Amino acid sequence: MKNIYAEIEYIGTNYNGFQSQTNGITIESVLTQAIYNATGEKVKVVGSGRTDAGVHALGQAINFHINCDIPSFALAKVINKFLPNDVRIIRTMQVDDKFNARYSAKKKTYLYKVYLGDDISVFDKNFYGVYSYNINKELLKKSLLQLIGTHNFKAFMSSGSQAKDTVRTIYSTKVKTTKNTVSIEITGNGFLYNMVRIIVGTVLDIAAGRLSTDTIKNMLASGDRKLGGRTFVPCGLYLKKVCYNFKK
Repeated sequence: MKNIYAEIEYIGTNYNGFQSQTNGITIESVLTQAIYNATGEKVKVVGSGRTDAGVHALGQAINFHINCDIPSFALAKVINKFLPNDVRIIRTMQVDDKFNARYSAKKKTYLYKVYLGDDISVFDKNFYGVYSYNINKELLKKSLLQLIGTHNFKAFMSSGSQAKDTVRTIYSTKVKTTKNTVSIEITGNGFLYNMVRIIVGTVLDIAAGRLSTDTIKNMLASGDRKLGGRTFVPCGLYLKKVCYNFKK
C-alpha cells in the first residue's frame, strides 16, 4: 500500500473540530468520505494534531495508506472534487511507509489573528479574536519573547488534557500589526491543549496593563493556570504549518 502525505487547508467555522466524533461533522470525517468517493477505498486518516471547533488551518498535514492506481501527485485534484468548498487539499505525495503525520512532525507554527476594538465587520468575525482594550504593542512583543526556549508549560494548558509531559520548546515568536489588527505567530516542537489560545489571552492582558509584566515568568515557574489570562476564542486561530524531514 502507498503511504500518502497530504497538506490541507480549511475554514473550521462549520466543523466540530478535526477529529471524527459520534456527534457533529468534522474535518476528518469529510476527508475520509471524500477519499472513499474518489477512490472507493476506506482509509484511516492520521492528522498532525487536533484542531478544535472553529479553528482554521492553512497547512494541516495528514497521511493515509491506499491501494488505488491514481498517481500520488494527482490524488489532491481528484479528492478535491468531492470535498466541500471550505476544505481543500493543497498537495499530495507518496512518503516513506514509516511516516506518520502526528509522530513524524518536527515543529508546528500557529497563527492567531486579533482584531483590536469592537467594530469588526460581519465578514471578519469568524476569522479574528476580538480584543476591546488598548494595548502596548512593544510590550506584547516583549512578553512573547519570554516564552522562547524549553519550559514546563503546564500553566498554559486547559483542564481536560491527557498530556503527562508538559515540557515543550518554543523556537520563535513573531508579531505583525496594523492599526486595528495584530497577528501572532508561534513556532514550537509541540503544543498542549489550548496552549496558543491561553498564550494569546495572557499576552494581550499584559500588553493592556491588566496583568503584571511578571505574569509569564510566574506562570512558567509555578505551573498555575489561574495566574494567566482567559483562553482566547478559537475563531482567530490557524494551524499555519507543520514541518517534517522527508526522506528523499
